[in-house]
Amino acid sequence: MKTGRITDRTARAAFEVDPLVCVEREEEAARMERLELESLLAEVDRELVAEQRAAVVRVNRSFTDAQRAWRAARRAGREALRALPGRFDAAEYVAEEAA
Repeated sequence: MKTGRITDRTARAAFEVDPLVCVEREEEAARMERLELESLLAEVDRELVAEQRAAVVRVNRSFTDAQRAWRAARRAGREALRALPGRFDAAEYVAEEAA
């Protein structure tokens, strides 16, 4: 049974590639990487634009929606009323009024 032998010259010829071919392969790999990055950046830009549009719609609706405006005004009034007892002591107020 014979085993194959690869001489040193044959091995070098199999693995060595023309320098121009190597440069072309590296440039192609760099181009593909750049295209991939550009597509990812474009996707991120599209997502940001979509989120911005949604935020603008939400802001516009919150100011034009009469029911929401009324509820916000009611909440603000309730919060103001809740803060009043903490500011004044009821016993002092009654004592001053009686005097």
